[in-house]
Formats: sequence, structure tokens, C-alpha cells
Amino acid sequence: MSITKASDLFGKINVYPPHSGKQRVEIYIRLQQSVEGMQIGMAIDGSRSMLEQFAAHLPKAFRQPGSNIMEPVVRSLCRFACDYSGDGTILPIYWAVGPGGKEIEPMGKVSATASETLPVEGPKHWGGNTFLLPALNYFMEEFAKASWAVVLFTTDGVFEDLEAVKNKAMDVGFEILEEKRGNCKFVVVGVTHTGVSEKEKQAIKETLEELDDMFDGTELGDKGIDLWDCKMAEDMEELAEIWDEVDFEINIPGSVRITDHLGKEVYSKTDQFPQRIEFKVPEGTPSVTVEIAGQTINQPLK
Repeated sequence: MSITKASDLFGKINVYPPHSGKQRVEIYIRLQQSVEGMQIGMAIDGSRSMLEQFAAHLPKAFRQPGSNIMEPVVRSLCRFACDYSGDGTILPIYWAVGPGGKEIEPMGKVSATASETLPVEGPKHWGGNTFLLPALNYFMEEFAKASWAVVLFTTDGVFEDLEAVKNKAMDVGFEILEEKRGNCKFVVVGVTHTGVSEKEKQAIKETLEELDDMFDGTELGDKGIDLWDCKMAEDMEELAEIWDEVDFEINIPGSVRITDHLGKEVYSKTDQFPQRIEFKVPEGTPSVTVEIAGQTINQPLK
């Protein structure tokens, strides 16, 4: 379960279901820097269900300025992500294209400068169905040797191979655990348009939540593997939230001390601490106090 953060120092905060009277808590410290060796891909949904988001359901002569909501979203994501990439570029593709929705259209590597004028008008061949697995397979092959791989997916949240995608993610998780590949994170941003009903939005959110939580209570999850971070674009206040659940495996100089609501110490580091802080608290603990960077922060856990 994701918890509302009490400080901008924090990225995502996760509180996991209780086990043997204890609950595992993760606090990600938000970073803004490039990561050596990191490769970043972006998969843009090119299925027919996305036509309106690209304003591609209208002839170009009748499209109003700003009606293509995907172009500024994709440009901003590309430009922002390039600052974190090891070589300063990002590899975008369209996914769910072609008659069966099982094809991809690579767009070539893009730099931060090039992303500012990147044409984002949709794929050449819109997909008749929506299958995410081919895009995931493509990036896992492209980034097979990367020490860090991050893939950003933009979608309306409706895809037809959820179970196959989850099975592939499980395989990737075991590869990471067995050190057969580097670290990975898959960030999914759901994008909707004004014509989408609240019922449809709820269905999209439920699909993304199922993917986001797929490692909870599993063998891999118990060993710290959590590959998905899914969110709705309308719920994001800033682009930096893309990285809120990415563990860069960086140690931060300084000290941190965490106590529970009764004042009992549950975590402490004096010289340096990891960017992803993990500790356990008694089941039902309502909050913790985090002493970090000269601040004392009361962080609710419910």
C-alpha cells in the first residue's frame, strides 16, 4: 500500500501487509541525477483506443491547438528522463501497433534537445488490439546488458495480456535475483481524455493497481523485488514522481534515525544510508518519526 508522503525529501512510501506481527516499510529518498550505465526506454501506446488522446480521430485540418494531449506529455517525459540516462538519451517506441496490436514501431534514440521538437502524432499503423508483452520483450532484449534499465509506459490502461505480462515480469525478477541481468524498473503512466467516464477510469486504475502490486506476498517480493510503479497522469503533481519508486542503489552521506509512535528506534544509520530505506514496525503502527537532513518528519503509515 502506497502512503501519502509527509516531506518532499521522500519519493514513494510503501507499507506492506503484516506478517508475524510485523509490517515492512520502504521509504525512497528522491534523487535528481544521472545514473552511470542506466538505459531508459519509453513505450507509447499506439492502439486505437488512444486515437483521441493524439487527436488522430480527426483530419489534421480540423484539429484544434492542444487537442493532441500526448505530444506535450511524451516530449516532457523524454526531456526529463534524459537527465537520468547514463548517455543522456532515451529510446522511445510505439507499442500495440499493427492489425493485431502485437507489433512495435521504434522511433530511434532521442536526446533532451531533440525531444523538444519530437513529432508525436501516433504510429503509422494503429493497433487493432492492445498487447503490452511485445514492448516489454523488446526492451528486455535491447537492455539485456544494461546495469540499470528503466522503461516508461504510457497507456490508457486497457491491455489484453495482463497475465502474460505478469509472468514475464516474474521471469525478469528471478533473472535479477540470480544476477543474470541488471536492475529494472517499469513505470506505467495512465493517460485519459475528457470523454472517459468515471467507471472507465476506475477500471484503468484497478488494472494498474493489480500490476503495481503483483509482487506483494510473493517469494520475489519478500526478497525486495518490486518491478512496477503504476500511476495516473492526472494524479501526478510533478514529473519527478516518475522516479519515486526507483531504487538507484546509491548511498547518501549523512545520518538517519527512525522511531515509531512510542519512541522506539526502528532504524538508524550514522555515516551514510541507502536511497531506499527499509525497516519493520509492529503491526498497526500509525506513524514513524524520521530524523534526516536536519529535519524531524512525522510520517503517517496509514
